[in-house]
Amino acid sequence: MIKLEIHKSVCRICHGGCGVLVHVSDGKVTKIEGDKENPINKGRLCAKGLASLELLYHPDRLKYPLKKVKEGTWDRISWDEALSIVSDELNRIRKKYGPESVAVFQGTGRHHYLFVPRFAHAFGTPNWSEPGLAQCFFPRLTVATITFGEYLANDYYNKDVNPKCILVWGHNPIITGPDGELPWPFLEALDKGSKLIVVDPRLTTTAQGQIYGYN
Repeated sequence: MIKLEIHKSVCRICHGGCGVLVHVSDGKVTKIEGDKENPINKGRLCAKGLASLELLYHPDRLKYPLKKVKEGTWDRISWDEALSIVSDELNRIRKKYGPESVAVFQGTGRHHYLFVPRFAHAFGTPNWSEPGLAQCFFPRLTVATITFGEYLANDYYNKDVNPKCILVWGHNPIITGPDGELPWPFLEALDKGSKLIVVDPRLTTTAQGQIYGYN
């Protein structure tokens, strides 16, 4: 008998945190859909969220260490062997060229990235970079603090008070948005009558508001 379970969860392909319902059949995820009870996305998912199942079970997804044997050929190895190879090579480079010859780079991580700079410090190199904070979050945080005194997130979710005017500066919320600033509530606010002003050197989808009937 097939055992079907539905688990409430959140999509974390971006920082939005949209609610999802994960359908599991005999231990395998068979479907991922938006959770209509979630106040953020109200059952809707973007293309990234809808591709979650493909991402999870894609045949080219890396699930274990691989060692290159020759061009185009890779053999599966254990985690212990993989870690030993990396450790030996890092120690060889540090001994021959010094720890500062190694640079450590990573993607955005927010509050759970600190083990990476800690590793760099323990190794002895100051060369660490994390673009998510330096080129994305910190600039937004700094500008918002200078302008408003605090970091603010746009709230289009209010059922009682709709913004009279929305100013979008160098941003394209119809296509993308940070930290729960999703396109659907933005579009709903425009549908309810919010005036739209866009300041952008590019003719973005949001800047082409008249195409969608907004003014």
